Amino acid sequence: MPTIVGVFLGTLVLVKTPLWILNLCLGVMVLIFVISNLLKLDFTVLPQQEKFISPLFGFLSGFLNGVTNAAGPALAIYFYSLKLEKHAFVKSMATIFVTTKLSQLAAISTWNLFNWYTLKLSVLVILFTLIGFYAGIKAQDRIDQKNFNRGLLALLAVVGVILIIRAVTQDA
Repeated sequence: MPTIVGVFLGTLVLVKTPLWILNLCLGVMVLIFVISNLLKLDFTVLPQQEKFISPLFGFLSGFLNGVTNAAGPALAIYFYSLKLEKHAFVKSMATIFVTTKLSQLAAISTWNLFNWYTLKLSVLVILFTLIGFYAGIKAQDRIDQKNFNRGLLALLAVVGVILIIRAVTQDA
């Protein structure tokens, strides 16, 4: 439920806030996480903390999905902090992705952002994401957990840099 609320509020913020600000904030957050991991700062979420922190990250990922259409980085950070095994990681990402995308379709309709272009783009994004999840499921058994974690951090670093570059090169 916090994820769905976050999607609606994030979509409202999307309507009101310049995209470059949102991309910059998300990119900086992701890079701080990656750098802190490289510096061996541990952000492990303990089982007794999970009950409190999970709804917060659910809200945050939904909010970021509504604002930037990118819940993935926040979710990856959280699931990485939970020390999820790669199969559980991929399954959790896929489940939340479907939830946020369905919620986002309802939210963009609510804020009058829904049109044929948005629908076609959403279907295309969902299609490519499902293909990516399928490829990831097939490949994950060939990758050990340590290399999976390294690859995830590398991917997050690339995403963070791209978001920051987008932010500083967009018109204000």
